[in-house]
Parts: sequence; C-alpha cells; structure tokens
Amino acid sequence: MRISYRVLFLALPLLWSGCQEDTIQPDVFGSLFGEVLTEDNVAIEGATISTNPPTSIVFTDDLGRFALENIKTGTYSIRAEKAGYIPEIQSITVFENQTATVEIKMSPDSETNNPPNAPEVIAPPDGSVNQPVNLTLKWSATDPDEGDELTFDVYLFNPDLSLNTVLVSDMPEDSIQLNDLKYSTTYYWQVVVRDGVAAPVNGPVWHFTTESFPDHRFLFAKKENGKYDIYSANIAFNAFKLTQMPGSNWRPLMSPDRAKIAFISNVGIEAQLFVMNRDGSDVQQVTSGVSVAGFNNFELDYAWSPNSTQLLYMHLHKLYRINLDGSGLQLVAQAPPNYTFSECDWTPVNNQIVARVTGINPYDSKILLYDQNGNLLKEVMPDLPGSTGGAVFSIDGKYILYTYDVSQFESPDGRQLDARIFLYNLTTDVTTDLSVNKPAGTNDLDPRFSPDGAKVIFMNTNNDGISPRNIWVMNLQGDGRTLLFEDAEMPDWR
Repeated sequence: MRISYRVLFLALPLLWSGCQEDTIQPDVFGSLFGEVLTEDNVAIEGATISTNPPTSIVFTDDLGRFALENIKTGTYSIRAEKAGYIPEIQSITVFENQTATVEIKMSPDSETNNPPNAPEVIAPPDGSVNQPVNLTLKWSATDPDEGDELTFDVYLFNPDLSLNTVLVSDMPEDSIQLNDLKYSTTYYWQVVVRDGVAAPVNGPVWHFTTESFPDHRFLFAKKENGKYDIYSANIAFNAFKLTQMPGSNWRPLMSPDRAKIAFISNVGIEAQLFVMNRDGSDVQQVTSGVSVAGFNNFELDYAWSPNSTQLLYMHLHKLYRINLDGSGLQLVAQAPPNYTFSECDWTPVNNQIVARVTGINPYDSKILLYDQNGNLLKEVMPDLPGSTGGAVFSIDGKYILYTYDVSQFESPDGRQLDARIFLYNLTTDVTTDLSVNKPAGTNDLDPRFSPDGAKVIFMNTNNDGISPRNIWVMNLQGDGRTLLFEDAEMPDWR
C-alpha cells in the first residue's frame, strides 16, 4: 500500500507539466499606413517600400502613399528607396487592431542623379520671321532619371543681348504666352531646365522676328483707370496701344504724309505736344517753352501743316506754329478779346486756317477763318446760344465740319444735350445737318473727314456725361451710321 501512494504522487506533477507545454498563443495583426515625401513635402511616386521583419514589398502611389494591411504586430524597420534619392529607414511599432502611421522624408542623391537634357525649341521655330506680336513660346525637355520633375526659367533678351527679362521662374509648364510684343523686332529667348537635384541646364539662345507694323489707318484715345492712351487700329478692328508714357496721352493726329503721329501729353507739369513713329517708337517732345493750353486741355485740337513739317497749336489766346524738332516757334494769330483758342485746322488750299475760340464760359464760342499769316478772313459761325465744337476742313478746302448743340442748352460745366454734326459750305454759306439719324439723348462730337472725303468719322455718347464714348462712321449724307470702336474717342482717319 505504501508503494501505491508514492506512484500516484509522482504522476500528478507530470500530468500538469504536460498541459503547460501544449498551450499555443494566437497571432495578432494590425496595419501600417505611410507617406513618402521630399524635404519640401512633395509626394514621391513609385518609391519601393520594404520591411524588416519582412512582410511584402509595395510602391507609393501618385500621392506618395502606401499601405500594409493585416501584418503581424511588432516593431518594423520601414525602408523607402527610389532612384535619385538617398534610401531612408524609419522604425514603427504596429499594435493589435490599430493602424500605425509613418512619414518618410527622402533627400535627393546628387551623386547618382543625372542632369536634365538640354531643352529643344518647338515654337516659334528658331530664326523664324513674320511672327505675330501675340504668340506662345513652347519647348520640350526630358530627364534621364525617371521621376525627376522638371521646372523652367524663361528669359527674354533685347536685340543686342545686353539686357534680359525673367519671364517666369520654376514654372512646371513647357510653354508661356507673350502678348503685345513690338512689331518688326527680333527677340531672343532662352530656357533653363531644373530637376531640383543636379545643376541647372541652360538651353541654347533662340530668336524670332515679329511681323511688320500693319497699315493701321485709324487712331483714337482710350481712357482706362483715369488715364488716356493712344491706340491705332485697322478696319478689322484690331487695336494696338502705342503710348507707354506715364500721365495721359490724347488727341492723336497722323501727319498728312502718314509718317508720324502727333499727340498731347501731360507727362510733365504742363501739357505738351509730342510726335512718334506710327508704331509708337521714337517718341519726341516738340513743345517746351510755350506749352499747349486752353479752356479745357482735353478738348483742345491742334493741326498738322499741309507739308507735315510743322504743328499748329494754341496757348490760351495765341495760336503758334512750330517745327517738329521744337525750333522755329512763330506766332500766327491772336484770338479776339476775352476768347482763347480751342481747336484749329490747316488746309493746303490757299493755306487757310480755321479755328474755334472759346469765351469765358464753355458755351461762348465762335468759328473763325484765317489766312496762314493770321489775318482774319471770315467769321464762319458767330457766338450763338449753346455750345459748338470741331471745325475741320474737307479735302478740297471748300467745306468745314463742326458740331452745334441745337438744344441751345447752356451749362457752366459745358454739358450738351443735342449736339449735331453740320457741314458748312464756305462758298454758299449753306449748312447741312448730318446727324439726322442720331439717337435721341446723345451727342455727335469730334467729326473728321475720311481719307477719301466720302465719309465722316465721329464720336457719339449719351448726353449724361458719364456713359461710354464710342466711335462711329457715316456717309457724307448722314446715313449708314456704323459703329467702329467701343470705349474710344478723339478719332482720326488717314
């Protein structure tokens, strides 16, 4: 009996020990989400992601993201690799039923990165001519290292290559739009390619030449942001801004030989006369000692001499002529007492001059005819109730265009209610109303003859004084009114 008790006592511990060794711990899982970025927080696409202990190999998407789902819990070393970058390793612990997150920043490997290839021109072709003044510069560029993102600097050079303008910097697009280039000008341009790692690569210097200045026969002034500037345009209504000077520039007039354009500018303290080429180049100041001045400088109108060598202009009660280089200033005429000159014109027929003078009030005015020496020949229009304007000769010098407010309204601010264009016959003194088709409540102003004398170009606007001003043309009989340019005034047509 004692032996039996010992055997039983020893067997029980063995049985308990066997139960402990057979216990199995279950695997538990979590997930891992990560992002791979540059040091500037730009996503890196296509980076290879591996782990230690091993799980699976994945690649980052276009947002630089990756995910490892249902991996065993524990601590992992996450390795990110991509050509052109230094490999990076981050340690992260994954817990049961949780998603761990990791952000890996990679730095470019300058030792293994290749520089971009030199850019190649697409448009305009290098050395091309007759290019429009509004065009697109386009090029192509590649990089030997897959995944390198290219950016571009674009330079525009002046003709002698001494100065350059940076058009854009670090732009990812491979084209850029240029507007308002100069006509008949050769431009040079260069593209610099960057991949953010290697040294920038300078492309060759390309060049193109713009088209010749078009035969713009219309001139007008346009007011934008409180400032007047001069524009030229053709019959297709393509307008080109000619003046780039500060201050206002207004009242453009093309010379009879169509070589120069004159205009008034208040770029300085006083209003002065300037001339420039038809494309807006070579701006020269004409007047200096005796400025342009009158009752309202924005309503003043000067004239070219018939041979295009002089300008006739007013300074208060005196009318002067001056050479284009500023020499030869000569007094031509003096206005009647208490009047100042406001507008004038000069015809080659008998070298006569017509001028409008303004009195103390804006509605006090007369139209007078002079010879070239300033002798008064005739009072074309006396000081009638209401305002007058204009006074320009026809091609043959037999007629004068002017405006008159038939409402006879007189206001200290010069407002007109029903200004119409009239054709005056210097021989018969017969006056014809050309504004028979004018819309009610508007004014026809600033009339001038067309180059062939068969039409009249003019400005029409509502009489409220604040509405847009538009340029129209009509037949000499007053019919066929056609809109030419919106938000434009002070027209000329040569």
